[in-house]
Amino acid sequence: MAGWRVNGSKRLWRAGKRMPGCRGVVSGYLFKIFRQSIGLTQVELAEKLGMDVATVQGWESGRRPLMALRAGDLSRMSIQLAALGVPPALFAVLHQAIDADLILCDGIEAGGRVIPAEDHPLAAGVHRRELTTLITWPFTGVAPGQLAQLPPPRRGPTSDRPLLGADERRRFFDHLLVIADAYRKPEHGLMRRQAIYLLGFDDRTPSAEWLVAERRHAMGSMRRWETVSQWAAVRSSAVSLARNGEPDALRAFIGSGLLTERQNLANLNYWSYWVGELSDVAADDDFMLRTEPRCWSGARLFDHLVNSLRPDSEQADMNIHTLWSLVAARPGVIDRRPAALARVRQRIEQTATDPNLTPRARQELIKTEKAVRSAHR
Repeated sequence: MAGWRVNGSKRLWRAGKRMPGCRGVVSGYLFKIFRQSIGLTQVELAEKLGMDVATVQGWESGRRPLMALRAGDLSRMSIQLAALGVPPALFAVLHQAIDADLILCDGIEAGGRVIPAEDHPLAAGVHRRELTTLITWPFTGVAPGQLAQLPPPRRGPTSDRPLLGADERRRFFDHLLVIADAYRKPEHGLMRRQAIYLLGFDDRTPSAEWLVAERRHAMGSMRRWETVSQWAAVRSSAVSLARNGEPDALRAFIGSGLLTERQNLANLNYWSYWVGELSDVAADDDFMLRTEPRCWSGARLFDHLVNSLRPDSEQADMNIHTLWSLVAARPGVIDRRPAALARVRQRIEQTATDPNLTPRARQELIKTEKAVRSAHR
């Protein structure tokens, strides 16, 4: 681990060619939510936007992908929607939804075919939580948190997610398996790691078996980890397995991959980026080592980790360890948030009732509670 290389490489995404059958289901579904939140029918919205209703219907179904719109036309439409009552802050989510559609489309179109690494959207940059939530929305039904500010639809029931057909889902995950297996060189680490993470949302047996084999192989070569991407790939496979009911992989990673100060700093830097404390988009995983800890405050990360504390969480060990290492590295993060201390103590007490916690996780939870109590004095 001490020998991790920082190569400083940059990756630029040159989008693959779009096929006519590609659907923009995520951005289309989000557009539908926008329309329903302001209480308009498709016909009414089409009239206000000055277009035919077939266009609105095509956008919402994904048959006419919003990603095909010119940037100027998309900006103009955003202004019109804001005037109709859609919160302007949500248009950033729409742009991320278009990015999610591009990733889904490339995977679905390619299926079992390998896309050149330099053209692959998963190599374009390090994903944050918001984008990942949008990519996985069709599989989880878990909507982006930013949509909570929208009022519920005023007309009729709606699906809880963008809809992909069974064949589309199969082709997407088949593609992730293909590229995760084909690209094993260090220079492809980011793309491979992000494919491995997304494979955790595939409920098919072959993907679960592949993740188990991958984790075993990676842990067996633990001492040969040369780059942060290799370390992060093991982390991603362990998180994916934990999500599917196999927490031992994540516990093993914590016990071997989060031992040193350097490893824990990389973990905290990644989490800070994941929740949006680091504003710049990272081109590769090396930011986990390059980023100075003073670049982020830890406040948003602290809130995120506290909100993640709950009994029976599949990632309880990782959340507890990261919270403890954050408090140890930044004790001031507690002192600066006196109003949150009661909530933190309540979450810790609830999580401590989990009978499945490992002795290490329970000990770290106790240490965190002591730090919180000290901040009360």
